Amino acid sequence: MNTSLDCTKIVGQACAITFQGNASNNRQQDAFFFIDDYYQERLGVTAVKSISPPFCLAVSDGVASSNYSQHCSKAVVKSIKSLIDRQQPLNAINIHNVISETKHSAKRYGAAATLAMLEVQSELEGIQGKITHIGDSRVYRLTSGSSQWECLTRDQNLLNDLIDEQVQAEGRQAQMLDYNQAGMAGMLYGITECFSLSTKDGFNAEMPQSEVTTIEIDTGDSLVICTDGIHDLVPSDEWELIDEHTDLQKWLLALKTQVYHRSP
Repeated sequence: MNTSLDCTKIVGQACAITFQGNASNNRQQDAFFFIDDYYQERLGVTAVKSISPPFCLAVSDGVASSNYSQHCSKAVVKSIKSLIDRQQPLNAINIHNVISETKHSAKRYGAAATLAMLEVQSELEGIQGKITHIGDSRVYRLTSGSSQWECLTRDQNLLNDLIDEQVQAEGRQAQMLDYNQAGMAGMLYGITECFSLSTKDGFNAEMPQSEVTTIEIDTGDSLVICTDGIHDLVPSDEWELIDEHTDLQKWLLALKTQVYHRSP
């Protein structure tokens, strides 16, 4: 999912793409919220839409260890729609509460999903974005004139927990560049926080701990919200750059081609 913003006009453009990866259950485990509605499709790219604050963009990725996690990712983005319709704040507590209103069949026990959500508001001092993040889906930013995408979220996984312990022992503050390292043992990438479904047999899902970041969005900034199906296979240093002349649909389709070339 991609958005490019021009803050002088308080307007931007947004486009989203979805395609099925290599999930073991052959299901589309990703779902997304795009401006005013939620979607879970095997393949598709939206039209490029003009947007102005306030608006919301989000992705949720079903955790592959469960055969029914597609139901959890859909529940996450569906709850965002519900909260907006109810005019209630978008936060992890409210999303969890809406998800928990439905008790699912016992076979969906263990179904879990991540979240990366960007809310954009127009404030007196400019355009602000609030990132709510759970798990290992990510938000990236490319500032105007920059040659490198910047990751704005810290994966909630065992590896980054170990990094936090290490930098604390060294008596220093962790920087974003310390996190999300590649090339480590696979078990270290197990996520430590996620949404899950409550079931009719009495299992009540625990509320996950979210990480919330507020950013200032400037003229010419571009932001990408994506699941690990993107950033695991095609690192951000291999993404094309974006400027005011970029066709967002073509950019996303090119990224999809890169992903398919890397897929096992």
